[in-house]
Amino acid sequence: MFSSLASSVLTFVYASGVQGKFTWWIAISLVMIVRVVDLIEWQFRSRKNLNNGFFGIVRFGTGAILTAILWSVHTLLFMPSMDVAEFCFSAIVLSSFAAGAIPLLSPSRFVSLSYCLILSLPVGIICFISEQTYQQFLGYVILPSSLLLIPLCFKTAKFTQKAIHQNHQNEHLIAQMTLEKNRTTKSNHELKIASSKLDKSNSELEQEIKKRTEQILQMSNIDSLTKLLNRKAFTINLEKLINTAQSKKHSLALLFIDLNGFKKINDTMGHKVGDSVLTQVTQRIVAFAEVNRVGRWGGDEFLVALPYSDEDTAMSIASAIITSIDQPIYVHGNELHLTATIGVALAPVHSTSATELIQLADLTMCEQKSTSLSAPRMFTTHLKEKIEASQKILEGLQHAIQYKQLYLCYQPIVSADEHVPWAFEALLRWDFNGTFIGPDVFIPLAEKSGLIKEIGAWVLNRACMDAKHWQHCADATVSVNVSVIQLMDDGFIRQLDNCLQSSALPPHRLHIEVTESTFAENESKVLFQLEQIRQRHVKISIDDFGTGYSSLSQLQTLPVNYVKIDKTFVDNINDKGEAIIRATQFIAQELNCKTIAEGVESLDQAKMLASMGVDYLQGYYFAKPMKNDDLIIWQNPISNSSI
Repeated sequence: MFSSLASSVLTFVYASGVQGKFTWWIAISLVMIVRVVDLIEWQFRSRKNLNNGFFGIVRFGTGAILTAILWSVHTLLFMPSMDVAEFCFSAIVLSSFAAGAIPLLSPSRFVSLSYCLILSLPVGIICFISEQTYQQFLGYVILPSSLLLIPLCFKTAKFTQKAIHQNHQNEHLIAQMTLEKNRTTKSNHELKIASSKLDKSNSELEQEIKKRTEQILQMSNIDSLTKLLNRKAFTINLEKLINTAQSKKHSLALLFIDLNGFKKINDTMGHKVGDSVLTQVTQRIVAFAEVNRVGRWGGDEFLVALPYSDEDTAMSIASAIITSIDQPIYVHGNELHLTATIGVALAPVHSTSATELIQLADLTMCEQKSTSLSAPRMFTTHLKEKIEASQKILEGLQHAIQYKQLYLCYQPIVSADEHVPWAFEALLRWDFNGTFIGPDVFIPLAEKSGLIKEIGAWVLNRACMDAKHWQHCADATVSVNVSVIQLMDDGFIRQLDNCLQSSALPPHRLHIEVTESTFAENESKVLFQLEQIRQRHVKISIDDFGTGYSSLSQLQTLPVNYVKIDKTFVDNINDKGEAIIRATQFIAQELNCKTIAEGVESLDQAKMLASMGVDYLQGYYFAKPMKNDDLIIWQNPISNSSI
């Protein structure tokens, strides 16, 4: 800008008529215009491309040197025609340009030195050799000054380059700092996002853990089918209720409920129907108590805790529950019927322990169930004494075999026509320290405790050994009663084989007696076991037929050889019992089964049974059960002539 102004002053103010000066002005103006355009273009391009700086510096340096050359040309061409004022002005302009260019052009040492020398050195030389005194005087000043510009240019260029280098380093550091800052910002942002995700994940994980903990707690405390408290949870809750009852000095009643007939429904109609039945029964029970005070003890057994209930209230609620359960249950189009047996115990009257209170209510229920009464029963001291007596008997039964207190008696089974001994039924007896304990007392206890397996194995082995050594009736068979618990045991057949092998008793001389209630347990399993027995040529009898679970039509599916007619029908032979006996006899004959009548106590009964076609008779009329040693001296006092 200053160069254009100065060139215009020298052209149009001083000696404007000098030939060639206007041409020079046009030339320097064109150079200035080109430089300005180049500068603008460089600034525009440098914004988009940072890699074109070197070429921009070359163009700028070229323009600067070209401008310096034009100014030197001006001095050389027009100096002779300049007056003092123009010459001084021109010298001042060139000196100013040279001095001012040093810091401006210092980034390039070559351009800076060249520009200054081109401007000042020619003028200094011309002035030094000029004939004009004032010019010579200026030459003395300009020429040394020009030479002094050389170290000044170097020094300034060095300082500027150092400053530029430092600036570049600073920019590099700033760029690195910016990059690191951006990386740090990005990392912090990513960490913030990750932290947020982690917090969210932890929150979701905590919720999931809480949810699963609640599910596990529910699974460990709640019965999956009925949604009632399970055994463990109910016991814990009952303990708390008893403690509350004690602290507030009020009574609490515990009801132990057992369903009658559920097993038959479950086995005959399937577990799906059985589950539906239990669900409906649960709804009926819950109607009489809060749901957190009702529990499923297991299978078809339920518990109900009734705070603030005395004996009368508890018995009334128990009776109402029995009535509710007794109503028809409709499942999948079937009308089903159940009954319930309930035992009741009170806290703190009977016990302050949850576990013991449950045991007392359970024992009361079992005792009531044995009476076949539908009314609920309250635990009493008398019942406790009876239970304790049963416990004492059970404890003694555990050692009965070891102490040789058990023994067998045999009751003859005779032919109906000749009254000749055909078989002997083995009957178990127990002398408990001089006290006779009837089988009706200890057999149920043995079955409930599981001792029946050990005792039954002893009976089977003892009977086979005795029968093998019978001399008085070498061909007679021995009939042994087998509990359903024994029969359902997977090891029973192996046990039977061992008995036959160790006693050497021919298999056809052994009869296995099972009650028809056995088939209510697991009919398919029982049938399989009976088939295994039949394959060993051991005979099979059904005891107490017609009094329990099955019907007469069931005979056709059973691999049995004998049907025993129960004593109750023989006792009632002169009334309805005769029709039942004849029906049983007819079906047995059609299925190639023999019949045995139990409980024959008179000659008239024996004659009527024989006339109906019954094959064998058993009862006190012929003989009472006797020990094995007494069989040797026993002789049948009944003769054919008496029939």
